[in-house]
Amino acid sequence: RILGGERTSGELGGTPFQTPTSVSDVTLQRSEGDFSFADLEGNVVVVFFGFVRCPDVCPLTMNRLAEMYRTIGEPNDLNIVMVTVDPEHDTPEITQNYAGGFHESFIGLSGTNTQVAEATKRFYIGSSITGDGQVIHTDPVLILDREGKMQRVYSQTSMMQLQQDLPKLLKTL
Repeated sequence: RILGGERTSGELGGTPFQTPTSVSDVTLQRSEGDFSFADLEGNVVVVFFGFVRCPDVCPLTMNRLAEMYRTIGEPNDLNIVMVTVDPEHDTPEITQNYAGGFHESFIGLSGTNTQVAEATKRFYIGSSITGDGQVIHTDPVLILDREGKMQRVYSQTSMMQLQQDLPKLLKTL
């Protein structure tokens, strides 16, 4: 569950999770092989679910994340991860090439249909593929703390706040 509320000066944007939930045990596939979010423990992680063939929101979001990452100095203790919602088309290699095209350190993940379905469920992401093959999905950006727990969620409208918040989040999470 997440809490809502008005943002006042000095407060973080996005929405905090009332009860941070661990996703460390979520497993997917990288181009190098098996992946678990536990592999990133010790770092703050920004997670976005999208797909390579997306014509609008996904490339815009990934570009914004790349700009933010560069603007705050490309910290070593911050990982940016994109998980595909279209594993039929987006293999681990294709997803990694896509994510890496925005920044060489970004991580692109895919997996079996079951793995991706479990990941979307655990991260509260809605997605479906229509009869004509179109992919529809929700598009929040989620922030994991150094223990792999979901701490905050940013909607597309609060993405600009994320850039201001990332340095604070790196200090506090």
